[in-house]
Amino acid sequence: MTIPFPTPQWPSVLLEVGPEADRAILLRGTAEIAGALYDVIAIRMDPISMTADFRTDLPRQAYAGSAVQDILEDLAGHVEMTDAALVHLPPGGYVMLMIPAVEGTLD
Repeated sequence: MTIPFPTPQWPSVLLEVGPEADRAILLRGTAEIAGALYDVIAIRMDPISMTADFRTDLPRQAYAGSAVQDILEDLAGHVEMTDAALVHLPPGGYVMLMIPAVEGTLD
């Protein structure tokens, strides 16, 4: 048996919301499904190691305290990143996530 699913309204663009030194490592947009809002989050990943694609010209400290670190820590125990599909966008390959929208989630 199948259940009809409402057509999602996907964002047409994603905003760069990563740390100041590397805004493009983390992207965000809003999707809507049947009136419910969701955060669409994209994290730039290294396609070989499937770890966050931190820029090599920046010290790792540039990412400390950022939403990137928080999201990666939250995912570590729940998602096997080695099997994740990458979406290729102009800045690189991204793992896409969708979570219920909460005011201030990535602010």
